[in-house]
Amino acid sequence: MPFEELDLTAFAVCLACGQLQGSAPREQRCHCQPRTPDWEQQWQGQDIAGDLDLCVLCVRDTVTTRTRWSWLGCDTCRHVSQVVGERYGHRAALPLGRHSLMNGGVIQPPKATATEVAGSLMAATGRWNALRDWQQVEFDRLAEPQRAAGPSVPLAEWQRQCPPSLGASVDAFDRFGVVPVPADLTSLRQAQTRFRSSAH
Repeated sequence: MPFEELDLTAFAVCLACGQLQGSAPREQRCHCQPRTPDWEQQWQGQDIAGDLDLCVLCVRDTVTTRTRWSWLGCDTCRHVSQVVGERYGHRAALPLGRHSLMNGGVIQPPKATATEVAGSLMAATGRWNALRDWQQVEFDRLAEPQRAAGPSVPLAEWQRQCPPSLGASVDAFDRFGVVPVPADLTSLRQAQTRFRSSAH
């Protein structure tokens, strides 16, 4: 099902685990909800048992999650990663693709030995784990003011309270801290400044 056909109003953000839950049209469950054989049956033939997730970096915008070739980062966060990565001479600064080949960071034979390939894959895994750890920390920061409302909030309300934007993506990228946003990337720095001004 194309992203455009998903009913985003059917999704809610679990304020405990940070995952999305809902039915649009299949029932998506967060980590707090039980996985049953009947529930798993509806996801047969799909790599991931879900249609939608929050961006791993800004934790504000959404990404489709159906296959191992889906992105972990939203369009705006991927844009920031690409601009900063190109500034340093790389394809992208952060591994925001679910599959290592999407990130261009894995050395492939015949240019490398099996040991070098294994080392490259382990390094990529470490960066993914760091992003997942960051996602939980950032989610908890954004979720804390909303937890008094109940165990979950509609996705629309989550994004009203934490609106996605270029400035939010730059801010999250900068605070993640692995690669700094260069000062001379003025368009990104200006977006971040506007975001921080509006957030206070």
